[in-house]
Amino acid sequence: MVNVDISNIWCSVSLPALLESEQEIAAAHGALMDGAGANFLPWLAGDPGPELERVRTAAEAVGSMAQVLVVVGGGAAALGARAVLELLRGRDHGLRSGLQVVFAGSDLSTAAWQNLCELLESRDFCVQILSRDGEDLPTAVTARGLRWLLERRYGTEKARERVFVTTDATRGALRALSVAEGYTTFNLPRNLEWDETPLCPGALLAPAAAGVDVEAVLRGAASIRPMLEGRSFDNPAWLYAAGRTILARRGRRVEYLTSAEPDAWTLCRWWQRLFGGRGCLGGEGLLPAMAELPADLPQLHQLLADGAAPLVQTVVRFEPPEHRVPVEMDWQNLDHLNYLEGYTLDYVLDQVLAGAVQAGVDGGVPIVMMDCGPLAEETAGELLYFFELTSCLAAGMLGRDVYEAEEPAAWAARAAELLGRPRD
Repeated sequence: MVNVDISNIWCSVSLPALLESEQEIAAAHGALMDGAGANFLPWLAGDPGPELERVRTAAEAVGSMAQVLVVVGGGAAALGARAVLELLRGRDHGLRSGLQVVFAGSDLSTAAWQNLCELLESRDFCVQILSRDGEDLPTAVTARGLRWLLERRYGTEKARERVFVTTDATRGALRALSVAEGYTTFNLPRNLEWDETPLCPGALLAPAAAGVDVEAVLRGAASIRPMLEGRSFDNPAWLYAAGRTILARRGRRVEYLTSAEPDAWTLCRWWQRLFGGRGCLGGEGLLPAMAELPADLPQLHQLLADGAAPLVQTVVRFEPPEHRVPVEMDWQNLDHLNYLEGYTLDYVLDQVLAGAVQAGVDGGVPIVMMDCGPLAEETAGELLYFFELTSCLAAGMLGRDVYEAEEPAAWAARAAELLGRPRD
């Protein structure tokens, strides 16, 4: 269970001010869960067994055919799946699972494409296309190139066996392509209009192929759901969503999500995308940013030291592994670190974080502490659900209906015009 401690925000927000927001966040929660057309991850309450079994079968097929799985997609589902994989298997997951998972389709870099082709040149590979509709330009262009590489190497029929698609159940160019080509296809359930979520079996094919127990990930998300349904400030989702919203209204502008786990970096990127799209609207809300601890502390401390910068810091902490690692000793003590004798790495880290937090508090910086439990599949599922929910609650407090379709992005329309795309 995610535990949220906001005791270090009282330098900027009073308890009465937080309590005054109760009706506002209750309305946002009600609109998300109880309103007409409410559709927030409803499948988690059902039985994912049949779809999970299909994912397991596909994961086994990938493992038997390929040394590399290329996941193509630039949306939140692909980024969330990558976050799960790296959080649970590390950035070098391929060294342990035997299958290297590569993520592509979020850029149009020539150098990145050439590097990917060089990687695949001497390795058998499969492709997963993970997209709501497959129509965003980087995903579509990358998928087209990889399909051509597959057909050139394996032939048209064998290439089809190596393509796995996760997309909308009924509509979109990618669904039409999958039907026409006969690809193995999984549904990306429609959630908040066309927003993508990694919390469904088909989106978690890559972690499953790399050995992650994705059933446990989904079980973690399903188990925390009723706990976060509480309509009071006993609910940690309320504390986090309301606290950060009120801080924004009190003049704070940027929230740094910080973590001391390097393998949580992609999780932080996924969080940044969620809150950038939902919880930072029209000049309101906090602009999401990231920092890695303790690596970024020297620069971050300059911002936190005197409290002048309008920042909020949220610290995400995980329990260390059961096996503790002691700090090595050196009889010469030329580095003057023998005072650490008897300490373990996790203890040293705790003291570094405590010092950083105290320095921020002394400087008048609001700091939210978030304890997430051990690095395990259930924890990953809980965190994904927690951030999905809190980003929607924050959006609701800013007056946004998360079930309303967004207007087409102006930059995409302009790019299509410059490229000469025919009008529909």
